[in-house]
Amino acid sequence: MHLLLVEDDPELGRQMTSWMARAGHSLQWVECGQAALDWLSQESCDAAILDVGLPDIDGFTIVETLRSQGVLVPVLFLTARAGVPDRVRGLAAGGDDYLTKPFAAEELLARLDALHRRATHTQPTKRRVGNSFLDPVKRRITCGQETVELQPREWTLLEVLMNHEGRIMPKQFLLEQVWDIHFDPGTNVVDAMICRLRRKLESAGSDLRIETIRGKGYAFEKDPV
Repeated sequence: MHLLLVEDDPELGRQMTSWMARAGHSLQWVECGQAALDWLSQESCDAAILDVGLPDIDGFTIVETLRSQGVLVPVLFLTARAGVPDRVRGLAAGGDDYLTKPFAAEELLARLDALHRRATHTQPTKRRVGNSFLDPVKRRITCGQETVELQPREWTLLEVLMNHEGRIMPKQFLLEQVWDIHFDPGTNVVDAMICRLRRKLESAGSDLRIETIRGKGYAFEKDPV
């Protein structure tokens, strides 16, 4: 498995890097919440291991942010917070498992294996939209012999638009759903990503279209097959 560890304790981080290597897993280790969000916006992994008490963003908020962005990576909380309210909050936020410190490495590995098996068995299947096949696991669009891969936020943006097919989606709504930004940052990040999405769809020969509604926002359409 390829794993992400979010842990600000250097000694524990080094220990877990060693444990995972001996178990045959690769581990990306970051020490704060923002670094985890930045990494997951560009990369993917089989599971994430999150501490709760981080120096910037707590683990619960990280998971809530990921789920709001459509990131479905399995999450195991690894924390010293052993109280029932914390366990309930972690699972309600979107976590998949909860293990308290101190812990046995063997139990952690067994829980990660179980998470990976469940995720493999419940992964969403490919679906056809227009003349295109969409793979939500690999964030890939295939049309005939052509295939394009999308970055995590590109995929989330496309899904938000498709879920509101035929309706005009204002830029502010897209900022909230895809970037979790609830104010006008004065940036063209939405326009820039829409342009990239259009180029990728066109390069694959897809009939999926994102229309610009001047002064109002964007709308997802597909040409008749």
